Amino acid sequence: MIGLEAEYGYLRSKGGKQDPNAALYGDDGDGFHRTRIGGSYGYGLIGGRLGYAHDRSLFYVKSGAVFTTTKTNYDDFNYNPTVVGTLHTSGKSDNVGYAIGGGIEQALPPEWFESAKHISIKAEYLYLGIGRTQTTSGVDGSGVTFTTTDHIRGMHTAKIGINYQFEGF
Repeated sequence: MIGLEAEYGYLRSKGGKQDPNAALYGDDGDGFHRTRIGGSYGYGLIGGRLGYAHDRSLFYVKSGAVFTTTKTNYDDFNYNPTVVGTLHTSGKSDNVGYAIGGGIEQALPPEWFESAKHISIKAEYLYLGIGRTQTTSGVDGSGVTFTTTDHIRGMHTAKIGINYQFEGF
């Protein structure tokens, strides 16, 4: 079976890490990178499914284009002997990447209730390949401009869902 699919999902993934290089510059290492994928915008996907149906089950692979927004920032609140003041950088970008995964969809038996013939449940794994390098700049308290770079590779997702098939499709 072959099918096309459009999907929108809420995704508010956050992460962060200490700056491993801060101590090299005489800093005490409280620099911190933060990344948020999706934010309040979620993600969109347009793709296709290729599957094998057996009885009331469908086993499928899925691939397509994924659309996300990423926000990154870096904060360093320490003072060292050569740089005075706080540093803050931030950036936002809209991204187009790829999605690849697969799943299983199971149709409900129609004898359960009248609308069951239109309902199926599914479990799916999907990798969202964002593949983004985001560079941001900021000026510290002494007027020196710094640049930070964050590498955003992608993320693994898993979901369960309920589908309803409308008449005529």
